[in-house]
This record gives sequence, C-alpha cells and structure tokens, in this order.
Amino acid sequence: MNDPQRDTCGWHRQLWQRHWKRKPLTSPTVDPDLAQLSGLQRAAEVFRYTLLSLEWWLSPNGTLREWCKLNGKIWSVLLIPSVLVVPLVTVLLWQIATWLAFLVTIAGRLIVFTIAALVAFYVITIVVAHFRGRFRR
Repeated sequence: MNDPQRDTCGWHRQLWQRHWKRKPLTSPTVDPDLAQLSGLQRAAEVFRYTLLSLEWWLSPNGTLREWCKLNGKIWSVLLIPSVLVVPLVTVLLWQIATWLAFLVTIAGRLIVFTIAALVAFYVITIVVAHFRGRFRR
C-alpha cells in the first residue's frame, strides 16, 4: 500500500532536486583590459568585480546564488498570478458589493412602499366602512 506521507516527500524532493543545482563559483578576476576601457566602462567593471568578490566571499560554493535564483522563481510564481488575478477579484467584489447595496436599497423602498400601500388600503377601508355605516341608518 502506498504511504501518502512518503509520496508527498518524494514529490517535494523531486521538485527540490529539479530546481536546486548548486555550482561552485570561480574566483572573480579583473578584466585585463581595464586600463583601455572608458571611464564609465571601468566603473561598471569595478562594480561587477566588487559584487562578484562579495558573492564569492559570502558563498564560494554557490549556495547564495542558487538560493537567490530559487527565491526569484518562487517570487515570480507567486507575484505574476497575484498581479493578474487580485485586481480582477477586487473589481468583481466591488461590483458585487455595489449591486448588493442597490438591491438592499430597492428592497427597503419596496418594503416601505408595501407598508404605505397597506396602511392606505386599511385607511380607505375604514373610511368606506364608516361612511357605509353612517348612510345606512
């Protein structure tokens, strides 16, 4: 018999192994043609070298880079549907709330109208009964 707990763990393990592919980083090096680059290109190269050095210093085996990639994938998987679906759901709920408010207003006015019609009917009935009784004698 298949154990559901075991199947769930196997599914998670397969998903983890498919998306977690850590590779060791090589030590960053400065571009050998740094002196021939323009000022902006040199600044970009120094900035690139500084970031790669920091990454290599924090995680030379590539764990940090893979962690950032995995979190980026998870973030995009959660963000894209929420950006596309949440505004639609918000508009839909707003429309439902608006129409329910209209229906409540209409129902309230119908109830008031019905009560006013019944009161008018009873008043007319009493007046007619009163005049009938008065003129029969």
